Amino acid sequence: MIDNRRVFIPLVAAIVVLGVILVGEVNHVPAQTLRVTSSSMRPTLAVGHVYPLDTTAFRSASPRIGEIVAFHAPEGAMPDTPVCGVPRPAGAVCPQPTPTRSDEIFVKRIVAGPGDTVAVLGGVVVRNGVAQHESYIAACGASQECNFPTPVQIPRGEWFVMGDDRGASNDSRNWGPVPTAWIMGRVRVSP
Repeated sequence: MIDNRRVFIPLVAAIVVLGVILVGEVNHVPAQTLRVTSSSMRPTLAVGHVYPLDTTAFRSASPRIGEIVAFHAPEGAMPDTPVCGVPRPAGAVCPQPTPTRSDEIFVKRIVAGPGDTVAVLGGVVVRNGVAQHESYIAACGASQECNFPTPVQIPRGEWFVMGDDRGASNDSRNWGPVPTAWIMGRVRVSP
């Protein structure tokens, strides 16, 4: 006679182990990384360094001010001839990107979000009329990109991004805010 417990217990254990393996494989998200190729995020990110990219970060939550994100830049965001999506108001940053995203991936810091007003004075972000404390930025220097005193409101569902090296960054000041759907994920920076 066969002892049912001798067959049943190992069979249940095998099914449980197989189930754990299958669930782990289905939920496994391969680690993604990106290599920084521009100095626009100095001193926070080093050129040539590889950083982890959390592509699951915004599945259940919106991006936040201060986060460093990777995203698809708008068409026309290339540094030699950046294109704003609309005529730029005098003394203001670009208020709207071109409607098409490019395949170019940029890494920048979110400095303002939907509904915020943004201006730039001496390279420092003025969000909703208040100059932000940004201890992580490099001095803006004599760049033309240091002063945009006319505030612009960020549209719903878009994020204003800037590099930490304000005098050397090609960012939303030139080509406008980035739609949420174009953001790939959060760049993880070790403390």
